[in-house]
Amino acid sequence: MTRAQFWISSAAGAACLALAIANFVLARANLAAQAEVNARQQYVQQSVQLEGLYRELVRALAELAARGSDEQVRTMLAGHGITYTVNVAASPAAPAASAMPPAGAGKRR
Repeated sequence: MTRAQFWISSAAGAACLALAIANFVLARANLAAQAEVNARQQYVQQSVQLEGLYRELVRALAELAARGSDEQVRTMLAGHGITYTVNVAASPAAPAASAMPPAGAGKRR
């Protein structure tokens, strides 16, 4: 083996060793990232399952606050970005809305 062949094969061996080390490091980083993604996916799936329960809980709190004029509960809900409005019942003197369409609504030109 000539001197040039020795240095070329040594350089190729060093490059292979460097690539093997890089492969090991990247594989370990990939496993860590994959574990994090799996944990986030599990959290999202559990959140979707609990969404209906959370919605009912927030609705019950809003109804309780509206019914009892509870400002503490309203403030707590507002602190979490949840606002609501209280629908006032229509007075009996107010005319009822007609289910009939206005005159000429069904005519085509």
